Amino acid sequence: AVRGGALRVEICARASLHCGGLTPSPALVRAALEEAADVVALVRIRSGDFVYTEEELRDMVSEVRELRSVGCRGFALGCLGADGSIDEAATATLIDAAGKDAVICFHRASDEVLRRAKDLRAVDRVASALERLGCARVLSSGGAATARGGRSTLWALQKACGRRRIAVVVAGGVSEANAGLLVRDTGCTQLHAATAITHEVARAAPTSLFFSTERVVDADRVASLNAALAAAAALNEAQATTARVVGDASAPVERWWWQG
Repeated sequence: AVRGGALRVEICARASLHCGGLTPSPALVRAALEEAADVVALVRIRSGDFVYTEEELRDMVSEVRELRSVGCRGFALGCLGADGSIDEAATATLIDAAGKDAVICFHRASDEVLRRAKDLRAVDRVASALERLGCARVLSSGGAATARGGRSTLWALQKACGRRRIAVVVAGGVSEANAGLLVRDTGCTQLHAATAITHEVARAAPTSLFFSTERVVDADRVASLNAALAAAAALNEAQATTARVVGDASAPVERWWWQG
């Protein structure tokens, strides 16, 4: 990733991309810190939802402390309540374990909240919760299966978070092919990619009883995405966005936001 020009690297456990990623080992994070200046460790104890038991929360606190002990200061984390809202108390517990000098990104648990949002006030409440927690960034697809489908919500989220100095990092199906569209229609200039910058590598002979594959980062694909992002960001500075409200092709999102 670094050879391809990535400015920030998020680390998850090996062979866990298929489920959205899990907490990496301290050894893996230590190795990443030797290669990259800006490393973010995912904190997620299991696959599935982000509603955690007290035991799971305690285990994640231990994971955060272990990662901090090897020098990690960037964390992607987040907890939700049973009602689908951000569990600020549980999330704050993880943030406290990360330390005052940690840089926190609220991960895609945000999309479970945003997919339920019925109006702009709900989007603004998400941004307010992130501000109270002290998050520097939020990773999101706008509550849709892919960022392409969530562009309107991403635009509104970018507006709400921008007022609070929180960066929105677009995620979900991001690739070199749609980087320009996403930057133009959301106003965001940070993209997060996984599948588009990786390829599968066999981890055993095809005839082995234990044959499997693992996705690994491809430096050339990272470089291509990085170039597409740079070109899109430069173009975006000179042009107004053309994002539209879902369900209303005639109303610009910017107007929709301020009238919300």
